Amino acid sequence: MTREERQLREAIIAKCRWMNASGLNQGTSGNISARYQDRMLITPSATPYDGMRPEMIASMPLDGEYGAWIGPLQPSTEWRFHLDIMRARPDVGGIVHTHSTYATVLAIARKSIPACHYMMAAFGGNDIRCADYARYGTKELSDLALAALEGRSGCLPGQPRHDCGQR
Repeated sequence: MTREERQLREAIIAKCRWMNASGLNQGTSGNISARYQDRMLITPSATPYDGMRPEMIASMPLDGEYGAWIGPLQPSTEWRFHLDIMRARPDVGGIVHTHSTYATVLAIARKSIPACHYMMAAFGGNDIRCADYARYGTKELSDLALAALEGRSGCLPGQPRHDCGQR
């Protein structure tokens, strides 16, 4: 592992810890990925951030066998949408997926975030779209997230409704 790659892995872990400390995420539910050369580095599945070390970050090829990975731990269960977004969008250098309370509430209600602040323009439109719901970790969720990101740099992944996940 090069010094540059190690620094990127350390930065991923630091941001994961910051997400939890700031309340943007709880436990191991979120994930972060970053483009590094011809690979994607992504947090491992179900691994507490406080005990995470740089060598635990999974490495996945951007081209080649879909789902292949290198590392001691499996990549996040959400690796599909991270990988698919990076494959479809060469402009994307990293992806942060949180489970912040308010964003999760809006996603459960299937509500987009309206343009209520001038910083909304940073996402490329007049709202932050909410993708339709599909089960976590599935190709279907990845496809829905990609559709919601069309022309945008952020979206809410759809969550099951409070009525037991019925569409």
